[in-house]
Amino acid sequence: MIFRRKSAAAWLLTALCLTTSSHAAEIKVGFATGDSVDYAPAFAAERLDLYKKAGLDVKLIAFRGGAAAQEALTAGSVDIITYFGPAVGLAVSKGTKEKMVGTIAAGSYGWNMIVATNSPIMTTKDLAEKTIGISSKASTSDMAALWVADNAGVSIKQVPLGAGALIPSLRAKQVDAIIFSALLTMREVINGRARSLIEVGSVMPATMADVFVASQDMMDKRPDDLRAFLKVNYDSLAYMKANRAWSLEFLRDFAKSDNDQVTSALFDQIVPKLSTDGHIESKWVDDGLKLAARAWEQPELATINADTLFTNAYLGARTQTK
Repeated sequence: MIFRRKSAAAWLLTALCLTTSSHAAEIKVGFATGDSVDYAPAFAAERLDLYKKAGLDVKLIAFRGGAAAQEALTAGSVDIITYFGPAVGLAVSKGTKEKMVGTIAAGSYGWNMIVATNSPIMTTKDLAEKTIGISSKASTSDMAALWVADNAGVSIKQVPLGAGALIPSLRAKQVDAIIFSALLTMREVINGRARSLIEVGSVMPATMADVFVASQDMMDKRPDDLRAFLKVNYDSLAYMKANRAWSLEFLRDFAKSDNDQVTSALFDQIVPKLSTDGHIESKWVDDGLKLAARAWEQPELATINADTLFTNAYLGARTQTK
């Protein structure tokens, strides 16, 4: 066996390569919440060490709402956030440099409008002049409530309560109905305390309900890291879809679900509908802007060119059509 001595230059090059690979620049990702099933693939990727295997140093940060995540992105505290399409339009209209770069959920999958089990309200038409609890104004629940009312041809009164107060307010009959995401509403229905009037995600058009948003700085300076991060997320989703038992165990912990029926419902009604490739359609963005323009009483949103708010440049080949 022949040993060859490395030159000083060769040793230096090796050391630099090792340093670069072991000290990848950190990617800070902000989530609107820490337990939405929409975000499960990102956190599952962390559990599976997929980021590390891709040579990425990713820090996942859960905020108390999308608005807080957006503030962090605007301030440069994070590189990527999860948000919803119309809110991105609003942020960009105010001068924030960002774009939607990958779909998580085009529609509000798993979202329900629910009423108390003994409520006299039997259909969405019975909601006329009723009070509907939403998380906050200018939110996904605000938009969804307006869409349900429009679809039923009735007028409603939206009451911003904060996510934590929605169920207590419904149980105390302070509102006639509430509308919110899967974990909260499904748990109440499965436990027999509420009925679902409508599963919003199955009938409401896609409006870019959940999307990855990157800062302009991230897109300009770290495009390869952005592409790698997005790929890992869609690879993680593919793993979850192919490994139901593992995913159910993961969701019990991630979503803090203490009911196997709820956990199964979360997986079956949401995970199969999440985007497998991240590609964004202009119509989804445009439909969201137009609905938000009415829901938030900001008509200027409807005039924004949807194509200026997103890019598919950081995604791989298209694998599905919604």
